[in-house]
Amino acid sequence: MPVVVLVSWAGCRAEVPTEPLPLRLHVIVAGDTDQEWDQGEAAIEHLLKETFGAVTSSTRVHTAQEKLLALEAAGRHELEVVLCVGSGFERPLQAVAPRFPRTAFVFDQGDFIGPNVARIEFLYGGAAYLGGVVAAVVGGSTVGIVGPGSGPGTGDVEAGFEQGFRCRYPWGRVELTSGAGGIETLPDAGVKIALWSAGSPNPGVLAVAEASGVRLVTVGQPRQVSSNNPVIAAIIADVPEAVRRIVADVVDDTFTGKVYAFDLGSGVVDLRLHPSIAGNEELDDALDQARDAVNAGMVEVEALGL
Repeated sequence: MPVVVLVSWAGCRAEVPTEPLPLRLHVIVAGDTDQEWDQGEAAIEHLLKETFGAVTSSTRVHTAQEKLLALEAAGRHELEVVLCVGSGFERPLQAVAPRFPRTAFVFDQGDFIGPNVARIEFLYGGAAYLGGVVAAVVGGSTVGIVGPGSGPGTGDVEAGFEQGFRCRYPWGRVELTSGAGGIETLPDAGVKIALWSAGSPNPGVLAVAEASGVRLVTVGQPRQVSSNNPVIAAIIADVPEAVRRIVADVVDDTFTGKVYAFDLGSGVVDLRLHPSIAGNEELDDALDQARDAVNAGMVEVEALGL
């Protein structure tokens, strides 16, 4: 008696493997953030794509409501990482982040930390200490510190700079002033090099410094560089590398709400010298010694109430 066997091929088809979706990072930039952030964002996008195959998008927001809506949209789309740059994100994050626990939120201004909310912080005191060493070796026993004149202070940067200077000249003189106009007063006090602690100097500040013959140590690179650039050294943060390290924790499933702090020893924060002083053997030796002291914990930068 013949036997008929019916075979269904439906269950025998080879499954076509599906490629995993790329990691997605969305950057939300506050409207008060400097436009130079656009260049930093491009560098972040390139590094994350190269390292993780990530897809990066961004939006700029201005009001508290826009920030809230942008965070909610990112959470609803189940984006893996949301980076908030600029002020005013703390309260919106407190309201939104708990509703989207699978999204890692990172911001740079505020104190709030949650299970899926981390803060990124750059500790510039150690690099400022190196800046003070540069000022002492190149500029002599009198230096200047030019503060913002108003707004929040930068005590750790100013304190680090003065400590670095005094490691070479314990009884040296530090002239304090503020604003671009204050730079013009420094040559009469014998100042050749000064710390500009109020962020990246704008073209007007650079022009005043150049005309006054005062060279600057700055926090951040100048926005425009002239042929006679007065910036002798810049305290910088490699923001793309910092973000890469945080995203690596997300990829490895080790991300948690905490402060991701980057200092001189991390390799993210550093001091970049002007080419005109590169190769100065005395300066190189002094910086090597100072860097080793900072990284070994032998230097503790404390705000001195300058």
